Amino acid sequence: MNARIVGLGVACALSLGAASARAQEVLVEADASPREPEFRGRKVHGDIRFGAGFGFIVEDPMASLEPSLGLDFRDIAPVEVRIGGPVRLRIYDRDPEQGPVLRGTDWDEAGDFLAILQQLSYNGDYVFGQQGRAMIDLRVGNLGRVHVGHGSLVHGYANSLDLDRRRTGIDLDARVEGALLQQPAGAELAFVVGDLAGQQIFGTRVGADWAGAGLGFSVFGDPLAPRALQAGTGNGVLVDGRNRLVGVGDRGATALGLDFSYWWTDRWRYLVVPYLDLNFMPGLGKGMHLGVDTEFTLGRRRAVRLGVVGELTVGDRGYDPTYFDVFYTAQRMQGTFVAYPGDLPPGFATDALTKYGFVQQSDLGGAGGYGALRFSHEEGAFVEMGYRYRPGPLGHTWETRVGVDLEVVQLSVLAAHKGALGFNIVEPAGTLARLDLNVPINPYLDVTAQGGWQPVVRRAPGESAAARQPSSGFVGGGGLILLGIAGRFGW
Repeated sequence: MNARIVGLGVACALSLGAASARAQEVLVEADASPREPEFRGRKVHGDIRFGAGFGFIVEDPMASLEPSLGLDFRDIAPVEVRIGGPVRLRIYDRDPEQGPVLRGTDWDEAGDFLAILQQLSYNGDYVFGQQGRAMIDLRVGNLGRVHVGHGSLVHGYANSLDLDRRRTGIDLDARVEGALLQQPAGAELAFVVGDLAGQQIFGTRVGADWAGAGLGFSVFGDPLAPRALQAGTGNGVLVDGRNRLVGVGDRGATALGLDFSYWWTDRWRYLVVPYLDLNFMPGLGKGMHLGVDTEFTLGRRRAVRLGVVGELTVGDRGYDPTYFDVFYTAQRMQGTFVAYPGDLPPGFATDALTKYGFVQQSDLGGAGGYGALRFSHEEGAFVEMGYRYRPGPLGHTWETRVGVDLEVVQLSVLAAHKGALGFNIVEPAGTLARLDLNVPINPYLDVTAQGGWQPVVRRAPGESAAARQPSSGFVGGGGLILLGIAGRFGW
């Protein structure tokens, strides 16, 4: 009998309040291997994949080659690995001309090379003793959505939305639970490193709960985040030879949080979690989040989950709720949004602010709120929609995510907008969009599509875009359209 299957049976039995050995055996099935018959004798599985596509990235028509190698060790341990990287070639170098045929901004920083590690995952669920359970969920690679605690500090953070910068990060969630004084109890740890090259956020949250009451403490920061920018020539900020805006003066942004919660649940159909988060950002401000997160399990097979979140936020003038959100990689270097070179306002070179400077100089104080709906199905589909309001400029944030992971299609969609109050979500400035589609045609061939509107460093009007040369520019928006096919050979 597979010990892993027995462990899952025990874990599920505990979660439903059943402790008998008979209940633990219900989930055990004969020959539950997901492998094809010809592959079942192997302990290590994998595939070699080679994709080729054509389209546009920002101004330039592109040919994109994407080789990768995946290894699956789940017959030995719950581990999967994938390595690879894109090779993008300009078909035509449109203005502003960059020079080399190879798109150099994909490979001009240490983080670009570390991002060759696209995925390393470990997902374990184990039981010990009479009522003990340990769960570990580790993701290393492209982090599409990071959510810590109740999301008051880190919510929807993604590390690779910049068109010039793929990143490999770490997202770890670990929990140990059991019984203490005849009441359910647990301890948990979250640990996040946005970029192994050290250019984004990192931090941790530790928490504990007993008899439904929970307490947690979080520390997150971005030690290298610039607080001010150096003006360049013309009407742009100085851009270095690695296509990054140049910061000056002090660096760093830090956030501390203390959270309280209580769980009400029948361990079968509903979960209701009221919570209170108290956050402080040294040098900026402090705020409070008071909310309720609910989730209902629906259907005869309990295959559908429906969640609703409602939250009230109150902060002083220098507090921005969920400081590390889905827009952080876009706003880290430039707090305000500009889509195209022609949209640069007069005096931008001297007036441009980083996110830290924007929050510090704006009046964001007052009451706001957040609401979200989420839906998921155990077969492999989810939808999540959220809206946040806070006083001050750029006070509206709207975000929608859709995911489908089925044998016949894999789809990921992100659409988000930050700007003035209301739902003006079609303006390019302040908009994020990303679509990834993979449709298997047969065991050896997939059809792929990528599209999006994402942040990218652009040049100010009249400034040179020559590769690896300092210039003057800003963080703007850029389009991505790539259509292609991918061949794969598995073993």
